[in-house]
Amino acid sequence: MVSNRPVTKIHSPSPNFLRPFKSSGLSKAPPLRRPGSFRIAASDVTEEFDFSLFDVDVDDDYEDDIDDDELDVPVWGFPTVEDVEETECPPGLRKYETMMVLRPDMSEDERLAVTQKYEELLVAGGGMYVEVFNRGIIPLSYDIRRKNRDGETNTYMDGIFLLFKYFTKPESISILKETGQADDNVIRSSTFKVRKRKLF
Repeated sequence: MVSNRPVTKIHSPSPNFLRPFKSSGLSKAPPLRRPGSFRIAASDVTEEFDFSLFDVDVDDDYEDDIDDDELDVPVWGFPTVEDVEETECPPGLRKYETMMVLRPDMSEDERLAVTQKYEELLVAGGGMYVEVFNRGIIPLSYDIRRKNRDGETNTYMDGIFLLFKYFTKPESISILKETGQADDNVIRSSTFKVRKRKLF
């Protein structure tokens, strides 16, 4: 059977149709930025510690109770960056941090005993939320000579670093300092009052 419908002609597309479309009114999208990395190089751990990282302020009434000796020691690394909620300071107390350097030749049991001793001392003086961070044995930037109660003088080139974070009454700091100075296991100790930093 023959159809009477007209035959449709198929035309080839014109050359202009095959050309890529160009428009001067469109701009290229800016390249996407990948989120930054928070990796910390291992060499950062060996850099010298700068106590300017501590935002501290000592009351005039208790300025004599704080050890003004600087501890120029290597820094420890911060492997992770986390948003940690800061503990509110209890009424009548203030936030302090104490960096304590112990003899490097102490055994693990001796170190734990000294740590517990000063934890209990802080609590007995009204301290709260006591945290202790053991930084391990770190070389000192300069040698420290210290005479013990037996009259022997020892020179230390490194030490076990303990960082105490706590809230306590200002008058309790003098007891902590006197106890550390009389302790042959403590090479050096410094206490700082930490001020709350304002973000804006």
